[in-house]
Amino acid sequence: MNPFRTHGAISWSEYLSPDVDRSLTFFRNLVGWSASAMPMEDGPYYVLQIGNTSAAGVMACPPGVPPCWCFYVTLHDIRAWLETKRPKVMVPLTETPIGPFAGITDPQGAYLNVMQYHDTEDSSGLDSVMTAYLHQGHFAWFELQTTDPAAAAEYYCDLFGWTIDEQPIPSGTYHRIAVDGAAIGGIMASVAPDVPPHWSGYVTVEDVDAIQAKAQSLGATITAPAFEVPEVGRLMHLLDPDGVPLAFATWNLPGLGT
Repeated sequence: MNPFRTHGAISWSEYLSPDVDRSLTFFRNLVGWSASAMPMEDGPYYVLQIGNTSAAGVMACPPGVPPCWCFYVTLHDIRAWLETKRPKVMVPLTETPIGPFAGITDPQGAYLNVMQYHDTEDSSGLDSVMTAYLHQGHFAWFELQTTDPAAAAEYYCDLFGWTIDEQPIPSGTYHRIAVDGAAIGGIMASVAPDVPPHWSGYVTVEDVDAIQAKAQSLGATITAPAFEVPEVGRLMHLLDPDGVPLAFATWNLPGLGT
């Protein structure tokens, strides 16, 4: 399943930074991402790359927007989708060289972007979900922490056509998301009651413990030290120097790092 061509798949991750140079240095030293600048009307847009593949984007925070990671869901016909589904739109439909996008929030307040790509033949090099699990530096899993997971799961199933598999976890129920038969993320109850509902992402790394040590040396705050999840892998959560959460995983899958 190619996320750039599949309706309902989360296909792109984007960091809004208060200090782009500092963020690029942090990500390069931590993950090994290089950056390629694209000229834009409001300033350069940086594409983070691992080798010849694109992994994410970085741009300066728009006025009044705090630093954060944003995620894009692929749509085949964004205008028809907006007219039919009528989500709460926070960023109006906007044309870009890559395609039109809009920003929406769910009933609990979590934010997502939706995007219709002009070029459905993905040029990033990420041609399947499994590629993201097997190679360092790619976002492979997306997770919503929210105040009402069951309601959110029902909402997104209607919105994007997702299917949900409910799994018991110590804190309640984990609603695992699948798109076109491929698992891409999950929905769970908020871990911290004072943190508003939000989407986050897990980046694949070959050695999560090494990433944890390096992150601390670069000024990050470890919020969940490396821990094992049976049959999933070894995970870790941090706040970057700007206080933005990001997670990493060394997956329990064959071929990792190949």
